Amino acid sequence: MSETKSSVLAAVGIVLSVGAVYTGLQARQKADLGSLQTSNSDVSTSRMLASRSNDVNVPASDYFYELTQKLKEQYVEPVTDDQKLASGAIRGMVASLADPDSSYMDKNQFRAFLAARTGKYEGIGADFVLSLNGRRMGSKATGAEGASDLTPDDALVTVQEIPKVKVVCVVPGGPADRAGVQVGDVVDSVDGHWVVNSDVIRKFKIASKLFTNKKLSRAQLEIMRSEIRTKFEKAIFPGKAREKLFMGASGVVNVVWNRNGTLKKTVIARAPSSLPGLTEVNGVIELPLVQSSADFLKNAIKDKAFVTIDLRNNTLGDVQSMKNCLEVIAPKGHYGYFVTQRHDTPTPLTVTNGNAHPPKIKLLTDQSTRGMAEAFAEALSSRGLATLSSGSMGGDTSSRQIIQLPDGSGYTLVTSAYQPKAGTSVVTKRVGAR
Repeated sequence: MSETKSSVLAAVGIVLSVGAVYTGLQARQKADLGSLQTSNSDVSTSRMLASRSNDVNVPASDYFYELTQKLKEQYVEPVTDDQKLASGAIRGMVASLADPDSSYMDKNQFRAFLAARTGKYEGIGADFVLSLNGRRMGSKATGAEGASDLTPDDALVTVQEIPKVKVVCVVPGGPADRAGVQVGDVVDSVDGHWVVNSDVIRKFKIASKLFTNKKLSRAQLEIMRSEIRTKFEKAIFPGKAREKLFMGASGVVNVVWNRNGTLKKTVIARAPSSLPGLTEVNGVIELPLVQSSADFLKNAIKDKAFVTIDLRNNTLGDVQSMKNCLEVIAPKGHYGYFVTQRHDTPTPLTVTNGNAHPPKIKLLTDQSTRGMAEAFAEALSSRGLATLSSGSMGGDTSSRQIIQLPDGSGYTLVTSAYQPKAGTSVVTKRVGAR
C-alpha cells in the first residue's frame, strides 16, 4: 500500500472513530431532549403515519389526536397522563427550532428561570447563553475558523454546529463573582466533564485534511487524536452544563473557564444570590425591566434634570416593561421597529403619550446589557436622548414570549428582534456579539 493511500485511510479512520463517539453523544442528547425517532419495524396503516399518496393533507388536530391514541393503545405500559403527553409534544416542537432563546424548561428549570427574571438566582449566581462563535444558534454559518487555507468545497471543514456556554450576567457578590468569573467567560468543563463544542471537532477535521495533504505529521495528528478521544470519553452537552451551573442552592461545582484562550479553574459553592432590583443608590437607578419598573422609574426621575440608569447585568427583561419605561422617560414618537424574517410588516415601537420634558439620561451599559435592556438603550441613544457608558453591549435584542404550562413547566419563544431603523437585516442584528 502506498504511503499516500495509507495516510488517507489513517485520517479517515480517525475521523470515523471520533464521529462514532460524537454520534453516541448526540443520541444521548436526543434522549435527554425527549426527541422522537421513527422506525420502520412497524408500518402503521394510519393515514397519519403512512400513505401511498403524496397529496394527503392531514389536519394538525387529527395528527396529534391519532398519535395520542396510538401511544395510549399500543405502548407496552398504560399511558394515563394526557398533560405529560402534551408537554412532551411541546418540548419536541420547541426543540426542533434549534434556537437557544426558544427553549422548553421542565417545572424546576422554569421555576429557576422565573426567579432569575426577578433578580433572585440560584446555582453559581450567573446567567448564560448558548453561543456559536459570535452568532446565534440557527443563523446561517459564515465559515469555519482556520479554514481559509482549504478549498471551499472541502467537506471535512463542514461541522455540525454545537454552541458554547457563555456567561452573560454575573450577580455582584454572588458565588461566581467571588470566584472571579467574568461576563464573556466560556465554560470548558464542569466537574471534570468537557463541554462539547464545535471548535475542537473543527480543528481536528482541519488537521486531518492537513495530514492528508502531508502538511502535518502522523505524530502530530496522533497527539490531537488522543486528546480529542480523551475529551469525548467524558463529555456533556452544553444544555446540561448550563443546568448544572444555573440551578441548585447547595453543593460544590468544579468549573474550568476559557477566557480568551486561557483556562481558569474554579471551585464554586452553589448558593442563593440576588441582583440589586429596583433601587436608587448614590443617584444611580438600577432598572431591571420587570412589571413594576415603570412606576418605580416615574418616581425616581421626578423633578430631576439629569439621571443615570444602570442597565448592566440586565438580560431577562420583557417587551411590555420596556415599552412602559419608554413612556415614562421619552417623548412621544417612533423609536424603531420589531422585525422578523417572515417578510411581514415590521411592528413600530411607539411612545404614545410619553414625557414632554424628559431629563438628560446617561445609561450604564456593557456586554451584560442584553435583550430588552439593549433595545431600551438603543431606542433612547438612537434618538439622541441618552448617552451610553459603553458602545459595546450584548448584541442581542431578541423579544421573547414566556409561556407557562399547566404542569408548571414552560417555554420561551423568540417572536422578533428590535432594530432602531427599518431595513436592517434581522439576521445581522441578532448575530451581534454572542
